[in-house]
Amino acid sequence: MQLVTFEIVGFRGYRELRKVSLKNLTTFVGKNDAGKSSLMDALDLFFDDSKKLDREDLCVDPNIDTVALTAEFLEFPTELVLDAAAATALNSEHLLFQKEDGQRVLRVVKEYKPGKAADVFVEATAPLLEQGHPILLKQADLRKLGRELGLEESIPAADRVKNPPWRNAIFQHFADAAHGTVKIPIAKDDAKKIWDQIKPHIPYFCLFKVDRASSDQDGEARDPLAVAAKIAIGEREAEINAIVEQVQVRANELVERTLHKLQEMAPELAVGLSPDVSGQPKWDSFKTTLKTEGNIPFNKRGSGTKRLVLLNFFRAEAERRSEEDGRGVIYAFEEPESSQHPSNQRLLLDSFKRLAEGNSAQVLLTTHSPLVAQNLPAVSLRLITKEAQGACPTIEEVSDEGEAELLLKIADELGVLPDNRVRVLVMVEGPNDVNFFENIFTAVSGIDPTVLDIASSPQVALVPMGGADLKHWITRQYLQGFGCVEYHIYDRDCGAEEVAAYQAYVDQVNDADNANTARLTSKRETENYLSSIAIFNELTIEVDVDDQTNVPLAVSQASKLTELAPDMGQGSAKRILNTKVAAGMTAEMLSERDGDGDVVGWFREITAIVQANEN
Repeated sequence: MQLVTFEIVGFRGYRELRKVSLKNLTTFVGKNDAGKSSLMDALDLFFDDSKKLDREDLCVDPNIDTVALTAEFLEFPTELVLDAAAATALNSEHLLFQKEDGQRVLRVVKEYKPGKAADVFVEATAPLLEQGHPILLKQADLRKLGRELGLEESIPAADRVKNPPWRNAIFQHFADAAHGTVKIPIAKDDAKKIWDQIKPHIPYFCLFKVDRASSDQDGEARDPLAVAAKIAIGEREAEINAIVEQVQVRANELVERTLHKLQEMAPELAVGLSPDVSGQPKWDSFKTTLKTEGNIPFNKRGSGTKRLVLLNFFRAEAERRSEEDGRGVIYAFEEPESSQHPSNQRLLLDSFKRLAEGNSAQVLLTTHSPLVAQNLPAVSLRLITKEAQGACPTIEEVSDEGEAELLLKIADELGVLPDNRVRVLVMVEGPNDVNFFENIFTAVSGIDPTVLDIASSPQVALVPMGGADLKHWITRQYLQGFGCVEYHIYDRDCGAEEVAAYQAYVDQVNDADNANTARLTSKRETENYLSSIAIFNELTIEVDVDDQTNVPLAVSQASKLTELAPDMGQGSAKRILNTKVAAGMTAEMLSERDGDGDVVGWFREITAIVQANEN
């Protein structure tokens, strides 16, 4: 299931109701003590059934004695089995909540009082009946209501022993009744059976806190190591049992000899004594520690290294649990930049983006780092602020890149500013086009060593027009139209004989009375400039690439036919093509695929513009 919204009230500083929408990648930004960690801890409390509310986590307010946490989910199971004879569905049971836009979600509410287990409810849009929601009626009362309404004959005789058909008949009878929000406790009867069917689908929530201990005996490190030991022991069980048997034989022999000697010296002590070595070795205390390069103990390494390793132990354990039962995973990382070198920060962010792209996991981050925030998609950002000490935090969301005022507020809050050395804005369609131009330079420079590396030049900014990270959006917002020359490159997305979607815009840019330039690819898109050899070298996938091949689709389909390559969707294929495959292109490969010299020509034109605007 996918978590789409979360509501919080009564937890720490959140004395008023706050609601936030969540995507596959969501980042909470804001200053220290704004309420980011509290939100993460509240999520952890919601998803961990073993936890109870700490009294100190209850909001300090005389009018508040309960914490209420609410989560809304999509991609819930379509069919639920209550017992061997009765199948049903959340929709037919009127257990889904209908939002204002008509979308139906599973809405789960958990209410906490200090030191007590949570009371769990499902809030649903259902007929407002005097008897309450039918799911709460005992079997006898349910059938009694059905008979009073004259519904028994409408139910097949074989189905009258099951509860779902009775409820379905009642819902149909009251189809025109007023509907509203009904709060349904799930503690007993069929409501509990349905909840027990839902729980295995709720994703794991795995919180990696910023202030956790960093040692190889940390829980997330110890658990995967223990699991690895358990698996290895299981694989060698027969051999281990043989060793145990040998140990028992030797031990018995030693004990027998000892008793014989004891009888010689103190026969009264040896009376009634006999060897008993029936106990089994205690493998659950198997202790494993980590050694690193140079045989240096893991615990003696730097804090950044320890945190990075533990973070990935944490991921490994979450993935193991998910693979065992098929549940999704929500990874929550507080301040992943802590103790990390900037280069490692960028690697981490790339990893988080890839995790989120896979659709099997959601990633939640918190940060107050400009470097981290500016390298994340603008639409993933959620700004948490407090107007004053003790005030209830406010959560503001970026729903699209058109929300200029909020994005500027986030930039100002974190100190994200454009690079004033930029002289040329290279405008492309999306993030994958940025990746292409950042990685194809090695091949281009092999053809013409005089061209500029536009990815590393401080005078050039690659700016996607859609799906932008915050830094790209800020660059575009501040610098577009303020003295920077624009160089636009867009995919043709069609054959050479057809009119490209961007043709009119390209003509408009080129016809304007300024120094701006626009170009269209002569091939379908940037991926068509890649060599099939480079694709095979990186992915061990054979695809034929011509000027009109849908290369991401071809790679995605081919990946499903081989055990050597990972099974990937078009999105993952597109990212890999524009990063790893583009980086693996040689000058010879590019010359073969780009006989007209499009790519080298773009680099030459951009280089010339930079040189003309150096002063």
